[in-house]
Amino acid sequence: MMNAATIPPIDAAAPAKVETATFALGCFWCPDAIFGVVPGVVRTRVGYSGGTKENPTYHDLGDHTECVQVDYDPAAVTFEQILERVWTSHNPCVRTEYKQYMNAIFYESEAQRKSIETSREHVEKELGRPVKTSILPLTKFHRAEDYHQKYELRCTEGLIEEFKAIYPNAQDLCNSTAAARVNGYIAGKGNKAQFKAEIDTLGLSAEGRKRLEIYLVK
Repeated sequence: MMNAATIPPIDAAAPAKVETATFALGCFWCPDAIFGVVPGVVRTRVGYSGGTKENPTYHDLGDHTECVQVDYDPAAVTFEQILERVWTSHNPCVRTEYKQYMNAIFYESEAQRKSIETSREHVEKELGRPVKTSILPLTKFHRAEDYHQKYELRCTEGLIEEFKAIYPNAQDLCNSTAAARVNGYIAGKGNKAQFKAEIDTLGLSAEGRKRLEIYLVK
């Protein structure tokens, strides 16, 4: 369970109403970091989708694809803006044949499907080439193992200990906006202006802030 006394302000202010986008851009660690720092994104999680195997795992994936699922505040960022970031985060004109690392955008509703297809048409017109990123219905999202969630943060000594002290439960840590932001900053995503605006809301100690600033410089 989360420690209410030390919950980061950005988490305490998380909106109750969110919408979800699901997509695959190769290995899921990188897009987890990229979208974790997008303003308006509330939480991220990585997992497996697109296949038929029941209860897939990383070492027994079957026909599934590594995916990222993003919960976002529709009052702060739109589905179309999320899509724009998806298109620019990979080469949409190249088809990846290896199913585990396939590029795909999944839709949960007819409205999402139409938005994705409209966005694809715009990208094709802009690039002058056909887009090969798959557009598929989302049947089921299988959450990946805990050690894959917020991977950059989990591999960063000093910072992960601070978050585990606040969120000893792995699911709570995965759902933390602060953890998503820090995971992205560690990976070199985001920018200095955003970092400066958010740093006081991330719940870090003075030492934790210094550790994170090192990665921002890079």
